[in-house]
Amino acid sequence: MKSKFYFATIVTCVCLVAHGYVYGQGMKLGEVVIVSTSAMKPNAKADAFKAFINSEAVKRIKGGPMSIHAFQADRGKLKGDVLLVYGSDSPSARESFATGSPFRDEVLAASGKKPSDFLSNTHKYTEYRLIGADKFKTRPDIGLLGIHYIKVKKEKAAEFEKFVVDKLHPAVGNVLPDMHLMYYKAVAGDNTASYITIFAITSTAARHKYWPEGAPETQPLKDAFKPHEALAKELETYLVEGSYLEVGKGGAAIYESKEWTDYIY
Repeated sequence: MKSKFYFATIVTCVCLVAHGYVYGQGMKLGEVVIVSTSAMKPNAKADAFKAFINSEAVKRIKGGPMSIHAFQADRGKLKGDVLLVYGSDSPSARESFATGSPFRDEVLAASGKKPSDFLSNTHKYTEYRLIGADKFKTRPDIGLLGIHYIKVKKEKAAEFEKFVVDKLHPAVGNVLPDMHLMYYKAVAGDNTASYITIFAITSTAARHKYWPEGAPETQPLKDAFKPHEALAKELETYLVEGSYLEVGKGGAAIYESKEWTDYIY
């Protein structure tokens, strides 16, 4: 990913919790997503980093207004990279927690370990907000995050956000019982004013029903997106040409960006 959406070694997405915290094999997407955009140090071990985040760091903030999780990419451009995410269900909860990057040592250090043991720059981050969050009465529990780094034409940004609220989210926000498309805008940090689409999937098993490993996508996926082909063509008018999957190359064409990574917990 060599655009403004490229996150060196740690790329993230949304792993949030709404109205309570989940530390099991999944989480609930929330309104606020904060991701580390720092590379890992060359000598840092991914397993040790994940263990620190998913055990000691979780204990450090448990019961507070934020949640934290570490994921790892298993498909896409950044396969193998670690995913570090803070999340909150509301902006007010985020603002009461910490300003700027929540990945700093003074926020997260625990049991003698600290983020700077693993990250090159703990001050690097991007904060995303769910577009039209008030329209979502419930938010999905997910175990897999498919992050698509979409490129919206700058001159159409405001129109695009209205389109998301009025048409996209009502149609594909619940496209399948175990997969939801959710659109977020970066409001602070390294990639401010950029956008991502989250393919929020309940599990790797659910993904396998639609995109099997080493095999073509399945008919259920094609059937789910076929009723939304006209909407996809309208979405195309807001996106930079060449940045999305073209019609004829996949059942979710145009909804899928050419720059994407899947992360599992």
